[in-house]
Amino acid sequence: MKCAVYIRVSSKKEEQKTSLVNQQRFFYNVIAEKRWELYQFYIDVESGTKDKKRGNLKRMIEDAKKGLFDVIISKELSRLARNGKLSYEIKDVAENNGVHIITFDNAINSTEGNVHMFGLYAWVYEQESQRTSERIKAALFSKAQKGEFIGSIPPYGYQVVNKKLIPTNDYKPEVVKNIFQMYLSGMGFDSIARTLSNQGYPTPATEAGKKNAGQFWYGSSVKSILRNPHYTGDLVQHRETTRSVTTEAREAVSKDKHLIIKNAHPALITHEDFETAQKLMKTRKTNITKPQKHLFTNFLYCSDCGSGMWYRQNRAGYICGGYARHGNIACTTHTIKEQTLVERILSDIKEIHHLITDESQLSKLKSERKAQKTQSQVQVTKISKTIQSLKSKKKRYIDLLAENVITENDYREISTELEVKIKHQEKKRSELDESLHDEQLFKELESVKKIIAQFLPLKEVSSDLLSHFVNRIEVNKQGKPFISYRFSVFSKQN
Repeated sequence: MKCAVYIRVSSKKEEQKTSLVNQQRFFYNVIAEKRWELYQFYIDVESGTKDKKRGNLKRMIEDAKKGLFDVIISKELSRLARNGKLSYEIKDVAENNGVHIITFDNAINSTEGNVHMFGLYAWVYEQESQRTSERIKAALFSKAQKGEFIGSIPPYGYQVVNKKLIPTNDYKPEVVKNIFQMYLSGMGFDSIARTLSNQGYPTPATEAGKKNAGQFWYGSSVKSILRNPHYTGDLVQHRETTRSVTTEAREAVSKDKHLIIKNAHPALITHEDFETAQKLMKTRKTNITKPQKHLFTNFLYCSDCGSGMWYRQNRAGYICGGYARHGNIACTTHTIKEQTLVERILSDIKEIHHLITDESQLSKLKSERKAQKTQSQVQVTKISKTIQSLKSKKKRYIDLLAENVITENDYREISTELEVKIKHQEKKRSELDESLHDEQLFKELESVKKIIAQFLPLKEVSSDLLSHFVNRIEVNKQGKPFISYRFSVFSKQN
């Protein structure tokens, strides 16, 4: 069987690195003893009980849905999940996709039918996690009462020194002051955001070192700063809390339960300016030029920045959404007329309609397919033998690793090289397999023919027609569209 191994260690400390190495060695021996094939290790270095940041666990679940392996093995059920909801989600995904689960705490071994203790173990681990969570919350609450900042990331413009908020020794405190000044002078959230982007200031997410932080400021970031009471010098904590150990969802705590320490750190904004900003936010109406929902909305995208295209009445067409929101600093217009798209799509569909209704063209296509089929069958047989040989080599290296004949680095290098070769051969075989199924192609042609019949005589493009034929349209900076259709018979249209 092809197996996936999941390992989670709680930190990057040296003792946890040793634990990781020991667990890997244990699983190498298990796989070699059972004569299984290692698909992949999925390793997360995370503490806590929630699954939000456990990227490799999520990837393993998705790979299980794709049927990329036959069994998941892990040291304990608590390594996979420490709450009942996630435990059962993993179990259901495995069962629905024919994947076994084995944990070495005896919680589950579906290869032997041992699943009856699963619920009890899941409940015990969740209760243990809940108690741990409550102890952590109590400790943080006690620190907050002493005036210590307990957040994971300090507010933009501050740093944490000896558990206290101190203004940073750079431009950020002035940016915060400027944001309040611009807002109080009448500018809106998005106008302030565009000004900051044009001035080249890194965003709060970038300064905090967050993954996937954007290059441009957004109105929501400006609004968040304007609403943060910490800028007045008061430490205001315990404003929200997690609902339970099983979810990332947070809920607001009523104001009477907030922990407020007056004048806990240097202020960047006066109380008067802060309160004025809060009142303005309640009274001002947001007036933003939003993209109008039009014919190609949700189909049309900028090929450079990936933003959705926004319809503009004065252009009778679409422009890049990134340009519309942030200006030239983000992208260029990528303008395209709606009529250009309509004419192009009607032309493509009419061309395909002509092909599938012309008997001489279909007869020629069938003759070409017959000649290709004989050649493809020979190639598929040859490739299948090559794949089997590569997989046998991969299994032999597991034995050598378990016997300490080769190092883990050697195994990873050889295994990765073999896996690349296997995937390359499997891709070639898959492509050839598709070419053997004439009925699939002609079934698609018949399906396209029936759908086109619903829209004859093809004089206009409607949202219904688009949903039947088009996946996505990208527009380059010259305004040229590249259309991805839902049917392979359209593949040469671009």
